[in-house]
Amino acid sequence: MLGLRGATALFGGLSVAIAGIAVACSVYDSSLLLPASSDSGGTPDVQEAGAPDAREAEAAPPVCPEVFPPPAPSMDDPSDASDQTFIVALHTLNAGIGDAGVTGLGYDLDGVYTCCDAGPESCKPAQPSATHCDTSEGRDDSAGLLLQSLALVDSTAFNVNAVNDNLASGAYSVLLQVQHYNGTPNDTSVAVSLYASTGVTGDAGASWDGGDVWTINGAFALNDSGVPIPNHFDSNAYVSGGTLVMKVDFPLTLGATGTGSFDINLSAGHITGDLMSVGGGKYVLRDGQIVGRWHVGDLLFAIQALTVQGSTVCPGSGAYQFVKQYVCKYADIMTDPAQDLKGGTCDALSMGMGFTADPALLGPITGALTKGSLCYPEGGAPDAEDTCQ
Repeated sequence: MLGLRGATALFGGLSVAIAGIAVACSVYDSSLLLPASSDSGGTPDVQEAGAPDAREAEAAPPVCPEVFPPPAPSMDDPSDASDQTFIVALHTLNAGIGDAGVTGLGYDLDGVYTCCDAGPESCKPAQPSATHCDTSEGRDDSAGLLLQSLALVDSTAFNVNAVNDNLASGAYSVLLQVQHYNGTPNDTSVAVSLYASTGVTGDAGASWDGGDVWTINGAFALNDSGVPIPNHFDSNAYVSGGTLVMKVDFPLTLGATGTGSFDINLSAGHITGDLMSVGGGKYVLRDGQIVGRWHVGDLLFAIQALTVQGSTVCPGSGAYQFVKQYVCKYADIMTDPAQDLKGGTCDALSMGMGFTADPALLGPITGALTKGSLCYPEGGAPDAEDTCQ
């Protein structure tokens, strides 16, 4: 979901027209001086009618402030540290369900602060009557609002507490391996690999002391054994002002269902997090963000791994039509960011999730989990072509 840009401040200026002054002046004349500033008690500065005062314009905040992932730094900070590699595992996840809601989750993905900017949304609503107002600072997180609505229908199926309990116990996680880090707040080039984990090795569960060894879901490695070779990575990641920034255009696998894995397949997204050293070459990530665009078809397949009010969410069923209605209502963005503001119909939901991550160790590669579906228990063709049209 993303191009990077900074928020724009509005500056006013004073315009003074000077005419009729002779070019050749050999004698000093006080009449040639500009009028004194009003601050000195003299004649006020000349200002165009209706033009804002420069100081007021400079101090005024943007009417519609927007927040984006930090841009890459212009240069590395000086460092005498050796090339560092470290691994962290997702420890907690905030999907916007509960008392805190979606406040502070996500970034502005489409460059439009919907319901604040005067212009239209970045795509046509899949349901003509639907509107999709961004949260504070133009943050796009329609999927979070969808989850809030579905949690009111079935608080068991859409319960982030269960996800966090499984993360804390070590039942599953998402691992980030950061390489070539210079150990400073600004590093223009680091490599970040992403792995889904099927849980910690052993029966004791996760201790979160940096010594936990996490298995690797084989779907996230190019090899079957040995040191995993990632197939999901960003070789152009960076650290800016102490914040790690990587691009995401691949699935995030959270846990396992009875039939396989639950995948959030993000496009044009980012993972960011504030890096904090805890000594011994280990780091944690705090105030993390996972953002991206979740295609409607991928989302509708992912929910087939769940039951809603005791019913499977399979195409053709009442439960599926009920959930699909909600999904299409909240579709607010294009899967391809190049199609933003091109007049197309929204075919994805924006997503923002918060997280924390703590030190971890890479473990053995396990068998690849198939995408979970109660409707295609043998791993049949997903309903990925389903749309809101």
